[in-house]
Amino acid sequence: MSAIFKATRINFFFIVFTVIISISQSCIAQSFVDSTCYQYFEITAKLKQGDSLSRSDWKSFLSNEAIKDYMADQGVNEQYFESYRKNMQIVYMPKNNSILQKRLADPNSYWLTYMINQYKVDEDDMKEYLKRIDSDPKSYFDKSYQYAYSALPKTAHKKLPNLKVAIIPIHNDAHAQDGLIIYTLLCAYKNDQNRLGALGGHELHHMLRPQPSFDIEPDDNSIIMAMYRVLNEGSADMVDKKYMTDTASRLMPSQKYFQEFFDEGKKILPLMDSLFSQDVKNRKSLKVRDYFKGTPYTSGHVPGTYMAHYIEKNGLKNEFIKSLDDPFSFFLIYDRASKKDKSKPFRFSKASIHNIEFLRKKYIK
Repeated sequence: MSAIFKATRINFFFIVFTVIISISQSCIAQSFVDSTCYQYFEITAKLKQGDSLSRSDWKSFLSNEAIKDYMADQGVNEQYFESYRKNMQIVYMPKNNSILQKRLADPNSYWLTYMINQYKVDEDDMKEYLKRIDSDPKSYFDKSYQYAYSALPKTAHKKLPNLKVAIIPIHNDAHAQDGLIIYTLLCAYKNDQNRLGALGGHELHHMLRPQPSFDIEPDDNSIIMAMYRVLNEGSADMVDKKYMTDTASRLMPSQKYFQEFFDEGKKILPLMDSLFSQDVKNRKSLKVRDYFKGTPYTSGHVPGTYMAHYIEKNGLKNEFIKSLDDPFSFFLIYDRASKKDKSKPFRFSKASIHNIEFLRKKYIK
């Protein structure tokens, strides 16, 4: 198992995906699992013919392990699944077309209907997309690895021999766990249309990135965990977020994350700075969530995307990727980038930088 923060004081499983025990240069057994997509197409074919979707059939479809793991990560309940089933009938059954058209005119109020309708609109192209990957999975994996390597040191340019990728035809996101990446079909299809392999590269980056290996004293738990979250997603966002801009015409509007993450990052950094600048007596009562107060994005994309952008823009990316096991260096290298950049991005206070440097000296030997 790769080195991560030792779990005697803190559990990092919720942030970092446990890396497979044996990592080698071969790519034996890497595989795609997309059988649920074809089951989904059987369901939609019946709905298009006017048949309804029974609760028992829907429950059976949802019993797939990859679907269960993904939806558990999303934190949804039975009410959500029932709403999804009813929306499937509105989208696909011809008798509900007038209701569908009214809802599509107001996607903000009927987001679930809009999302499921994207599956309907792109169904034929999605089938061709799956066929292409199934016929040559090695090429897809190779592209994904190349994107991951673009933000990793050469020592981490390895392959996960038992990696599996499951593509499920429900919802719109991605999730990774031990030896398994789970994409929703809509997420994978749209992102690969936009930049083939970049999304996969992001998820592989999480699995391949060198990890910190030090114990954390209780009073430092929250501040280091907050910095680690930002490093974890910010470094991986170097792989793909630059391609998810407002000009990415093949993405859905809700998938164009760069600008939103960038703007949210700019807003939240002053709060982080005010907390980083406090002495240990004042900050030891803080929770990790306190460092992300004011943004719905608490996993580290915010402000990670913002910081990574300026590091790369100012020519410090190569230096940064040599220290991916050091959450403090991300902030210190960003500080140097912010001083160089003529557009005057957010600057951390001297007190914050002093505290981060102190923590680095304390934990990085």
